[in-house]
Amino acid sequence: MQRSTSFLILLALGIGFVLFKVKYEVVEIEEKFLKTLAQVTKEEENIHILKAEWSHLNEPQRLQSLANKYLDIGPMKTQQVVALFDPSSHGTIDNGGTHTHLASQKGVE
Repeated sequence: MQRSTSFLILLALGIGFVLFKVKYEVVEIEEKFLKTLAQVTKEEENIHILKAEWSHLNEPQRLQSLANKYLDIGPMKTQQVVALFDPSSHGTIDNGGTHTHLASQKGVE
């Protein structure tokens, strides 16, 4: 056989091997892509379900009934409200409901 024929046969075998390898790499990548696409679709469905649950859990009527059932709260009393810059009131009302002077809170008499 001539050298050129041997070279062409080896070149054809080499190219065939490379194409064979590339084909299976592409198939493997396609499989990974399809698995990832299925996972993305599943996660989108989960997000949709979670949004529906969130909407249900945050319904105002439901929250109001739970607040009435579990929290001991009532309407705000006028004694609990103090104007921030009221010149007649030189203090604030603390958690105990006592009136304290702002200067004594700052350490200034």
